[in-house]
Amino acid sequence: MSIFRVAAWLLTIGLILTLIVVGKSYLVPIFVALVLWYLVNALNNQFRHLPFLGTRLPNAVTLGMSLIFIGLTLYAISDMIVNTVNGFILESGVYLPKIENQIAHAYERIGIDREPPSVSDLELGQQVLGNFALVLAGVTSAAKGVALVLLYVLFFLVEQQTFPKKLEALGLDMRRSTRFTRTLAEINSAMRTYLGVKTVTSIATAVLSFVIFTIIGLDYALFWAFLIFLFNFIPTIGSITATALPALLALVQYDNLTPFLVVVLGVTGVQILVGNIIEPRLMGSTLNISPLVVVLTLILWSMLWGIVGMLLSVPITVAIIIICAQFDQTRPIAILLSRNGEVNTKKLKRDKVIRTAQEEAIADPS
Repeated sequence: MSIFRVAAWLLTIGLILTLIVVGKSYLVPIFVALVLWYLVNALNNQFRHLPFLGTRLPNAVTLGMSLIFIGLTLYAISDMIVNTVNGFILESGVYLPKIENQIAHAYERIGIDREPPSVSDLELGQQVLGNFALVLAGVTSAAKGVALVLLYVLFFLVEQQTFPKKLEALGLDMRRSTRFTRTLAEINSAMRTYLGVKTVTSIATAVLSFVIFTIIGLDYALFWAFLIFLFNFIPTIGSITATALPALLALVQYDNLTPFLVVVLGVTGVQILVGNIIEPRLMGSTLNISPLVVVLTLILWSMLWGIVGMLLSVPITVAIIIICAQFDQTRPIAILLSRNGEVNTKKLKRDKVIRTAQEEAIADPS
C-alpha cells in the first residue's frame, strides 16, 4: 500500500511540474497578477486610511486609484529601463576604452609582463551590445504582457467582492468550511506581511543605495537603485548581484578603486543592516522556511520560470507550507520545508480534539 502511495505522490509531482513547464506562458501572468492584486489591496488599505478623504470615498474608487497608481508605476519603470539601456548603448564607446585601461592597470599591479588584451580581442563590445539587446527584447516582451496582467488584476478585484458568497453557496460542512477559510486567511496574512515588509525594506535599501551612488557620482544611479529594489525580492543571490553590477560600473567609470570600494562596502552595509537586522524584526515568524529550502526552491523556480520564478519562489513556498500544514497526509511536507518544524501544530491538534468531541457528541446525543 505504501509503494502505491509513493508512486501516486511521484506521479502527482511529475504532472504538476509538467503543467508548470508546459503552461508557463499561461501561469506566469496569473501569478504576477496575484502579486499585484495583493499590492493593490495593500495600497487600497492605505488610501482608505487617508484623513478626511479615504473614509468618504467608495471602496471601488480607492481600488481604481490603487490600480492606476501601480499601472503608472510600471510604465515609468519600463520607460526608465529602456532609456538606461539606450544610454549604455550610446555611451559604449566611452566605457570600452576605460575597460582597457582597467585591464592594463590590473596587469601592472599583478606584475604580468605581456601585453594586456584589448576589448576587441576579448570581444566585450559585441557581448555587451548583445546583452543589452536581450534586455531591450525582454522589456518589450514584458511591456506587451503588462496589459494582460493588469486585466487579470482587474478581474481578481471584481471576483474578490463575490468570493464570500460563492464560498457560502458551496454548502461545505463546518469542518471543511473552517479549514478552507483558515487556510485562505493564513495565506493572505502571510502574503500581505511578506510583500508589505519586503516592499518597504526594499525601498529603504534602494533609497540608501541611491544616496551612496549620488555622493560618488555614479552614472545611472536611479537605475541601479531600482535594480537593488527589484533584486532584493530574490533571496540570497539577489542582493549580491544587485551590489556587484553598480560596483563593476564604478570600477570602469573611475580610474581609482575608491568609488568601487565605497559602492561595495556601502551597499553591502546597507544590505546587512536592512536585510539581517530590520527586516527579520518586521517580518516576525511569517517566513517559516528553511534556508536550504529557500536556496533549493530559488534554483528550481529559476529553472522553470526564469527571473519571474526567482521573484515568486518565496511566496509560492510560503503558500505551499501553509496548505500542506492543514492536512494530516501532507503535514510532514510542511514540517520538512519549515525552518524550525513548527507549522501551527498545537492549533491543529486543538482543532482535531474539538472536531473529535463534536463528532462523538453527534454520534451519542445522550
